[in-house]
Amino acid sequence: MFLAHIQADQAAQVAAAVVGACRLTGGWATEFQPHFLGLVFKELLGVDVDFNELAGIDIDTAKAIFPEHQQRLELIELLVLTEMLVNPVPPELEQSVERWADELDVHDRSLVLARDAAQTSRVQAQSDFYRLMWMGIEDEQAPNFEHLLEVHGPKAWTFTFEPDERLAQKWRALAYSPAGSLGAAVWHHYQSNGFTTPGEVGGANSALAHHDWLHVLGDYRTDVIGEVENAAFGSASSSIPGSTLWFLGVMAMYEGGLFDSVVAGGQKYCVSAPHIPERIVAALRRGRACTQDLLDIDYFALAEHPLKELQREWGIVP
Repeated sequence: MFLAHIQADQAAQVAAAVVGACRLTGGWATEFQPHFLGLVFKELLGVDVDFNELAGIDIDTAKAIFPEHQQRLELIELLVLTEMLVNPVPPELEQSVERWADELDVHDRSLVLARDAAQTSRVQAQSDFYRLMWMGIEDEQAPNFEHLLEVHGPKAWTFTFEPDERLAQKWRALAYSPAGSLGAAVWHHYQSNGFTTPGEVGGANSALAHHDWLHVLGDYRTDVIGEVENAAFGSASSSIPGSTLWFLGVMAMYEGGLFDSVVAGGQKYCVSAPHIPERIVAALRRGRACTQDLLDIDYFALAEHPLKELQREWGIVP
């Protein structure tokens, strides 16, 4: 859950740590870094921070201020986010983030992705993203997944290559869900977008299909920005392993352009386009406000429940 253990009265200290780690000798690598960080701190922590003017703190000071592992982890995730907004990643920034992680004794999956991306290992970064985030963890539970990956390559992380009739039947049954229900809305989402039914060859596999429930709950489209919003929304709601990496990874794909999605490729500067940063941060805020971990739930068990009722119950604001 992104920034879940940082309180508003600690925001200035966290911001100073980010400045100390990521503002380079000659200033920020891009103008977007301080701008986006400012939006995140204002919307999620309720404080205005000028990341261009704020003085940074060093590692030893940060170690004393943040003795708890969870806070240190969230700080490192912020550093990784800041790093992955840039392409190419300056060696000074890469080395600084690595040094802070070592000194704070944080060894997180996000650092694996950051090192791949910084070293322009696009194929390895793509592989590690899917392997280490929550979808990949779900994929690897399938008994024949390693075989599928060997035969079909990276798209095995997201698509169905061998029919799974049991899964397909569960999804087709959503067509008979009551009007206004979550299941009916998800079925409409698939039909209106022309998506192949999960479990059928060419359709999403079980792991990828899970995220479509969030598209419906959060009312996010399936274009590039909608996918970034959905990742921000879901990641911010969840504490399962690999949830935050989902958000960090799509930011690296669609702002830094550091590696490719197996679904839609990778594109630079999508998030920094006019009015888009505010949408992404709003999605983070909506996810944080949820009372339900949106990644840790069996949605089929709730498919017949009214969509609007679930949204109200879980604190998903319009």
